[in-house]
Amino acid sequence: MSQASNGFDAIVLGAGPAGTSAAAVLAERGRRVALLEKAKFPRYHIGESLIPETYWVLKRLGMLPRMKQSHFVKKHSVQFVSASGKESAPFYFWDNKPHECSQTWQVVRSEFDQILMDNAREKGAEVIEEVTVRETIEENGYVTGVRAVNKGGEALEFRAPMTLDATGRDAFSVTRNGWKVRDPYLNKIAIWTYYKGAMRDPGVDEGATTIAYVPDKGWFWYIPLADGATSVGAVIWPYYLKTRKKKPLENFFLETISLCAPLCSRLENASLTSPVMRAR
Repeated sequence: MSQASNGFDAIVLGAGPAGTSAAAVLAERGRRVALLEKAKFPRYHIGESLIPETYWVLKRLGMLPRMKQSHFVKKHSVQFVSASGKESAPFYFWDNKPHECSQTWQVVRSEFDQILMDNAREKGAEVIEEVTVRETIEENGYVTGVRAVNKGGEALEFRAPMTLDATGRDAFSVTRNGWKVRDPYLNKIAIWTYYKGAMRDPGVDEGATTIAYVPDKGWFWYIPLADGATSVGAVIWPYYLKTRKKKPLENFFLETISLCAPLCSRLENASLTSPVMRAR
């Protein structure tokens, strides 16, 4: 067993937006932080559409200048497609809150998360990639660190008076402690892919998120990204996915799109650029 360090004030598990934000704020305040990430960045992740109030977090992190200089698509609004297929007018964030925060971004997560990680590192956090945490160390009823392994299989220990779990969907602590409780209404499945050449609205509506409702099945997202890519996904009920049976996931996804005429119209001249993916 190799003991990495006992000199940390905090250990943060996971270098997604939550983990890197926590590590950056702590490090900026003079705390010695170990930010542990199992992957090697940049890495792919879903979850690409920021909401306007993200502005204040980005401001606190000192990230606004980088975001304004980025090639991420600017998002000013959202629109909805009803069960009947009728498209709403765009809902402009500025109308609700006339402030700079009412323009946000559609991000490419591999790039966005890398920027956040670099920011945490620049503020003094010790970022350690390709290390997988196996278990917490508990002494006298308190978590005092974690045991992990690096990509070479070497066992490591990290010690600190505070450990923050920011592992997101991996739910490290929740899973290991049996804390997970599923919400029956939110117990849905997402299937998604990416297109090139999908239709975009003109002007400030180019980056609008579109949410389309499909009765008794779920809803679609339509998110314009940088470099002409568009993220299209469906959040569906498990019972509907079961109707797929042995049908290839891509065929099932395309059939679901066919149920929403406005989406079909937007994707008429577009081409798939990735396999259809699935997550619960």
